[in-house]
Amino acid sequence: MDELYAVLTRLLMGLGHLALILVVAPLLQGFIKKSKAFWQMRQGPSILQPYRDLRKMMKKEELISEHASWIFFLTPRVAFAATLMAALVIPNAWGWAPLSGWGDLFLFGASLGLVRLFLTLAGLEGAGTFGGMGSSRELFVGLLTEPALLLGLIVLAFITETTSLQGMAASLLNVSPIFIPRILALITLGMVSVAEMGRIPMDNPDTHLELTMIHEGMLLEYTGPSLALLNFSEQVKQLLLLILMAQIIWPSGLITGDDGFLGILWALGFAGVKVAVLGFFFATAESLFVKRRLFRAPHFLATSTASAILALVSLWIIRGQI
Repeated sequence: MDELYAVLTRLLMGLGHLALILVVAPLLQGFIKKSKAFWQMRQGPSILQPYRDLRKMMKKEELISEHASWIFFLTPRVAFAATLMAALVIPNAWGWAPLSGWGDLFLFGASLGLVRLFLTLAGLEGAGTFGGMGSSRELFVGLLTEPALLLGLIVLAFITETTSLQGMAASLLNVSPIFIPRILALITLGMVSVAEMGRIPMDNPDTHLELTMIHEGMLLEYTGPSLALLNFSEQVKQLLLLILMAQIIWPSGLITGDDGFLGILWALGFAGVKVAVLGFFFATAESLFVKRRLFRAPHFLATSTASAILALVSLWIIRGQI
């Protein structure tokens, strides 16, 4: 009976974990857009506009190209499911992840890679020029971002001696915030997150200019509920990356507060502030910089990889071993 109660409790907590992420993800998107509007000295859309956009797309008719196969239909569902899988290994405000015992940083990276794989295939399904162009560019960027992302997380795994993201958040409590390998790993994840979220200087999420867009090019053939699922998946991924960075900057274990409901509210509030600060930071960076040319992207992403390598080397120098 006790085992059944423990399983049901964990299941309910996991569902609550996912529900909170799904509810907050569009809000973060609206906050970032509002922050960009602030720097551009305009009113901008409401912070709740992403919710309205998703609702509008869910009500629209879905049109599918006659050239598309089952991959085109399956991609939004796979992307959403894989993103939820990644969400299950990300520690929440009080440092708990539903799949902490079964998933680690490699599951997180594999989930994001699976989304990229299906999106690039779906971009080719419509037999359109711009979809193929977007898929080609996405693979080009992914070839540079995925190794840097995994290498940055592996450095943190060496620092904390665990591959579990929940374990990392807990172990980083005992690591100095100015520990050089930790700072370099944070820089790596920050630069990779820019590319993964499709933001300036790598991509411009607000444009549909055919010759400049990367991620949006693969979505041109999608309409209705499928487009809503894909956009929702991107919003969730954006939130997960910012949560991951927030846990490195200030691990959630520091703000668990007192036991009980008030402690949980305090942890949630503080975690929300951390994510909002990071969102405002990225919005500010987008307002200060311009989009890079595609063929200059390797320079930016090579810097993130070099930062991860430097983190690994500095860790070896400081500890004498890895």
